[in-house]
Amino acid sequence: MKPILETIDTRYGTDNSHSISHGNTLPYTGAPFGMNYFVPQSSHTDGSWFFNPDSPIFQGIRLTHQPSPWIGDYSWLLITPVSEKIQYSDIYHRQSSYRPDESIFQPYYLKINSNRYQISTELTPSRYGARFRLTNQREQPISLILHSEAKMVFQQVDAYTLLGSLKEETKPAKQPLVMHVCLRFDQPIKKQSFLDQDLVLDFEQGQLQFSLATSFISEEQALINLPQSSFDKIKEETKKDWEAFLHRFDIVDQGKVDRRLFDQALYRLFLFPQTFYELDAEGQEIHWDFTHQTVQPGKLFTNIGFWDGFRTSFPLLALMAPDTYHDFLECFLNFYKETGFLPKWLAPDERGMMPGTLIDGVIADAAAKNLIPDLEKDLFQAMLETAEKEDPSKRYGRQGASDYQTLGYLPFDYHESVSHTLDYSYSDFCIASLANKLQQEPVAQRYLQQSLNYQHLFDPETGYMRAKDRNGQFRPDFSPYTWGRDYAECSAIQNTLSVFHDIEGLKELMGGQTAFTDYLTKLCQDQPSYDVTGYGYEIHEMSEMATAHFAQLAISNQPSFHIPYLFRYSDKPDYTSLLIKSLREHGFRPGWQAFPGDEDNGSLSAWYIWSALGLYPTCPGKPHYDLGIPLFNHLRLFLPQSQKWLDIYAHDNYPHFQFVKKAELDGQSQQRISHEEILASDRLDFYLSWLPNSSSTQS
Repeated sequence: MKPILETIDTRYGTDNSHSISHGNTLPYTGAPFGMNYFVPQSSHTDGSWFFNPDSPIFQGIRLTHQPSPWIGDYSWLLITPVSEKIQYSDIYHRQSSYRPDESIFQPYYLKINSNRYQISTELTPSRYGARFRLTNQREQPISLILHSEAKMVFQQVDAYTLLGSLKEETKPAKQPLVMHVCLRFDQPIKKQSFLDQDLVLDFEQGQLQFSLATSFISEEQALINLPQSSFDKIKEETKKDWEAFLHRFDIVDQGKVDRRLFDQALYRLFLFPQTFYELDAEGQEIHWDFTHQTVQPGKLFTNIGFWDGFRTSFPLLALMAPDTYHDFLECFLNFYKETGFLPKWLAPDERGMMPGTLIDGVIADAAAKNLIPDLEKDLFQAMLETAEKEDPSKRYGRQGASDYQTLGYLPFDYHESVSHTLDYSYSDFCIASLANKLQQEPVAQRYLQQSLNYQHLFDPETGYMRAKDRNGQFRPDFSPYTWGRDYAECSAIQNTLSVFHDIEGLKELMGGQTAFTDYLTKLCQDQPSYDVTGYGYEIHEMSEMATAHFAQLAISNQPSFHIPYLFRYSDKPDYTSLLIKSLREHGFRPGWQAFPGDEDNGSLSAWYIWSALGLYPTCPGKPHYDLGIPLFNHLRLFLPQSQKWLDIYAHDNYPHFQFVKKAELDGQSQQRISHEEILASDRLDFYLSWLPNSSSTQS
């Protein structure tokens, strides 16, 4: 059965706080990869955590662009329906209770009934806006209160239409950011007034419908973006947009396992990045160029971090949505043309966050899978320029690029120097791979050599990657359990294994395959201990690792995503399926506390989907998948690149069968599968067992 949208509850993973994450997600209602998302707000005093699924408080519908609570929101607008005169400007005085268990939270439809006002608020989204339907059960006149922290200006252009703008600055660049808003009602606006800085709109009737659209270009463009169809028609159209993606997955036989979290993860996969380009009156693609403060032709997407997405979500989109993936890379190329750099973390412009320039992995993966033949040369030049020049503002490109090129590593006077160095080494591999494909041999050789720079930081005495000073001396005060400082959101224990592109080389550094196996085994047997020295306090990722109790395998965060699959390269390859099944069953759960840590723009959802398929892209940029263990008895995937279905079977899929006896692709035994083989094949069979194979060494 293909996913049924009505059974997806967008509140999964939304029970969070600053101190602990069960996803740090929001219950987005919107179109796939839409420009805006819509969320009921339950609190105006908890900063980025403005929704809690167990809070019965409804403060209004928030138009939001928040990709993560750690990034924060921008260009947001709170719309509160009321049916009485509000005397005080504080949001507390206008909020109402509601019944969460009687509300509808779906990807394409939202319904909330406020107890105080007895108003039913329904919403269905479009790509650039939404349609609202409000009904007062008491048949009292409805009013709307519009609130934002941005400078808000609205003007009435006719009896039914309101045009306005929200003005603020981007972070951290402090560039002007204007979101234009159009509201068109199905009845005349009776009166406008102000409640402090908030705009109050009064209407005559107890029923009200209206359309909303936004634009980052102009008021005229907001009018163009306005949904024109009826509520029910927009709802059906957006439902079909979701089904076009979700119905590429078909669970024929789910067996005895729960599919709810899988369907939820599929919904999360198709939320980010968000659309930032628009279609003008002639249907031409245009977007706002922050660098030159003007309108430019072409696509642009935003709200995405590549440190998160390159590992799991982008490789999955490459397999399941290659046309959309191409659109993304076209957008990132446009960004480079306007800024001189490829993006790192967009929201809406460059935030300059997290180590590395890991969009290189997204580009290399697309090239290796032949998804972007028309863009390869231009993106290759963009990769080179981003790698080789430094930005004085330190927002764009590689931090410390000249020191890295001179020393072969980033010294520890740079924050998170080990993580940066390892990520740069991986990016060098990605550049070398594309250079080789484009027959740029001198560049390929140079960057292939640089891809071994991770070796400079390996300490054979401790067996870990360690920070060095400019003279090549290791930092003296070292503990493998110290998080932060030299490592991004992990310790040396996890970060030492962040050599995706040269696992065999890493094994050799560690002393061979047996030593590598021992390292992985110790990591999975160790206590989930940590030292807060690097941060000075316990960050939520530490808390999640400790409370989940998966030893040092901190699946709650990105540096650990690939670690279970590294056993495929060890003396104990069967341990991969054992770990995956355990993590899948005990780290994830249907409900408001769905995820073991930050879901991060689809990256953890994609990890779960990969784990359910029985495949994993251990090194994006290499067109190969390592084998795991499937979740369902029979799952079908529609692969757009080859225009055919792939059937994945799990035989003897009992709860206590934790190992894979053998895997066959179209009847041929496999240890690893290429992307090309996946596209050309009809079925993938996993034969499960209670005990591991007696001899299962994989080179």
